[in-house]
Amino acid sequence: MDTQVPQRTEFAYYKGRVLRFSLILLIFTAGLAAAPFLPERPGQSHPSAVVFLPIAALSGLLVIAMLLKIVKAGPGLAISSAGIFIESYADETIPWRAVRDIRRYKRRRTDQMYVDLDPAVARTLTRRGLARWVPKALRVSEATAVISLRLLLGNPNWIYDECTDFLAKDREQQALADGSLPSASQVQDDAGPIFNLKGRPTFTYVLIVILIVIYAAELKFGVVVPKDGAPSTQTLLVLGGTFRQRILVYGEWWRLVTAALLHGSIMHLVFNCFALWRAGILLERLIGWRWFAGLFCISAIGGSIASLLINPSNIVGVGASGGIVGLFAAVIVASFHFPSGPLPSILRVGAIQILVPSLLPFFAQTAGGMQIDYAAHLGGALAGGAVSLALLKVWPRQQLHPRFSTAALVGGIAFAVVALGSIWPVSQLRAGYLADPFVQYFQGQYPLAADDFAARVALDPEAAPYYHLWRFLAQTRGNDGQAATDLRLEAGKLDQGKWPYPVYKLFLGELSPEEVTAKATNSDSLCEAIFYVGEWHMLRGETADATQKFKAALLSCPHTFMEYEGAAGELKRLKRL
Repeated sequence: MDTQVPQRTEFAYYKGRVLRFSLILLIFTAGLAAAPFLPERPGQSHPSAVVFLPIAALSGLLVIAMLLKIVKAGPGLAISSAGIFIESYADETIPWRAVRDIRRYKRRRTDQMYVDLDPAVARTLTRRGLARWVPKALRVSEATAVISLRLLLGNPNWIYDECTDFLAKDREQQALADGSLPSASQVQDDAGPIFNLKGRPTFTYVLIVILIVIYAAELKFGVVVPKDGAPSTQTLLVLGGTFRQRILVYGEWWRLVTAALLHGSIMHLVFNCFALWRAGILLERLIGWRWFAGLFCISAIGGSIASLLINPSNIVGVGASGGIVGLFAAVIVASFHFPSGPLPSILRVGAIQILVPSLLPFFAQTAGGMQIDYAAHLGGALAGGAVSLALLKVWPRQQLHPRFSTAALVGGIAFAVVALGSIWPVSQLRAGYLADPFVQYFQGQYPLAADDFAARVALDPEAAPYYHLWRFLAQTRGNDGQAATDLRLEAGKLDQGKWPYPVYKLFLGELSPEEVTAKATNSDSLCEAIFYVGEWHMLRGETADATQKFKAALLSCPHTFMEYEGAAGELKRLKRL
């Protein structure tokens, strides 16, 4: 050995950097610990909050371990002709003969050295600190030691070069002593899993384009005029968002698929497309586009199911985030296919940057008032992670992609078939919604609404007197000069001793609001009187009085009454004025 090189070189921790890293980790830990106290809705804890406290506890222990490095006097790394000592890995000095390879992963903010060990030797070592308590499934590898060169005092390039020089010289000595070279079969047995990160994640780009086109279709074919470039809740419901009653009562199970392709705003779409692009960069080329597509589809359905089961029954759920979060969960699971080298850490760090924020309820509501569907995120993560665990079992080490990619493709095609097949029921729902005269009325299409209210008379003769009243309101709002004449004509056909004849006289100017209310004989007719008095005030431009009456009608009318629907619609419209 070169006598100019010291027999043992020690590298202490760079305490300033260790302290800064500890403080960042402490802030992250505090955020995790605070998650259960940030309810998604008042009085309800976040559905995934139970996960955060255990993670916060582990993160807190890691903070303590990092702080202990500052007060300890021993080196973080020591190298000599006898071997390498890694303070964060084992108590013993590891002989160079037990080291298979030394690799380095260097980026702008990361500089790590990976020391791959003989598994048989690694099992005999006494692990240090928290590492001995970490479950094997969560470790990078039993036989891989990771050293952060940025946390050591010394030039990272010189440290890495010295380690590789010691390893090379030890190999030379072994070769001279043994007088032989490794056989080809031994080299092949030691080879790690193969992978190819060349090319572009083409399917990811195609899926992003599809989501953008679908969002444009939401704006074009919405049932309500978009506000600020965002589709309304009614539009999302009609076009295929998840809604418990529509799925469980009406059997519209195709919504579990279509909801994952819809988005509630342009920012919702932009964030999801960015996250999808990140997932594609990390995962698509590793497992192949067929498995990537299959994982997205299964995770999306898992997210829709979780949203359906966990969220309140009156929530309309949309968004591809369930499928995307499932992909990031799959990235973490897939990283365990690669037991050594920098790739596992690259995958996990990249996935955690998106996965953890997507499960933390710090931003339960967007600026536009929409709720972030953490239930879908949780369901997608569980579905994606579960499928990825099975995927590992069918992924030979010397095969580029997992097996059964055809089955994954079939799953993706089935998802696409359901999505395309939903166009027919969605078109029927949309046509039915737009043909509803109440919808037309509250969208300001008064002439069309008046005609359709008149058409409803023949379909439901019992409710005919009320449809004539709504026709009059639509005609009046639409400046139809025949409104009063038509109403007077229909009033002449009614029994003057029965309800709702007094309402007709109110709009014809023959009774006052107080007189109409006094003629109501029961709670049902009273709630109707209150509503139509509110409409009387609206026609006179007295919005304050009208608002009072509509609120009272909303409280007193049964939900099945058209007056209840009318009060809700008028109050919603008054809010926009």
